[in-house]
Amino acid sequence: MNREAAEQAGSTGGAAPADHWRYWLALYRRDVAAAGAIVEEWLGRFPPRRVYLRLLEPALSLSGTLFARGRIRYRDEHFVTYHTLRFMRRRVRRGFVVPDPTGPLALATGVWQESHLIGLRMVCDFLQHDNWRIGWYPSNDRATVREMTRRLRPDAVLLSVGLEPGIEMARRLVYELRRHAGYGGLIVVGGGAINRDAAVVEAIGADLTAVNGLELVRAVRAVRRGPGKGE
Repeated sequence: MNREAAEQAGSTGGAAPADHWRYWLALYRRDVAAAGAIVEEWLGRFPPRRVYLRLLEPALSLSGTLFARGRIRYRDEHFVTYHTLRFMRRRVRRGFVVPDPTGPLALATGVWQESHLIGLRMVCDFLQHDNWRIGWYPSNDRATVREMTRRLRPDAVLLSVGLEPGIEMARRLVYELRRHAGYGGLIVVGGGAINRDAAVVEAIGADLTAVNGLELVRAVRAVRRGPGKGE
């Protein structure tokens, strides 16, 4: 997709493009400084939570959609993702996450061939903001996940399933955790494959999903609080 096509894609019918479009277009054009300036502008105006939900996440969703439709190349999508992750790590999350959380533990991993896990990292940042401790499995090998879960006994296991072929692997991982690791904690699944068909959550034996980190924090609070209990 050339520059003119990109600008047309970002058009909002004569109105100024939304900031997530401006941010995405800046990275598509390889203007990292301009994209960084938009991030800084937002951090000066809004809390980090809004930067995640209203700037970075919509830009990544746009990039993924355009790539899936063949409008941009893999290296375009990768460039947007790489620099968004860099901005997130170096700027946005510093004023957002609890630096030394003391709350419940969540362990996270991607399933099948997840490449960058940026959505899962955002979700983990929201949990850490809520005082959750976050750990990462060194691999998504079933034996590794089983043994680490058995040893650490996390309060939640987070699985990101971006592509449909990962659904069966996720189902096997959930079975491994429940049947062979004796894990009775919360299993949360998310990612593109789940967002496209929420029925997959029940089919693979997971407990819940959420479209973003804020929704997940609220859902997990409700589950852990239990029915009939107050805030």
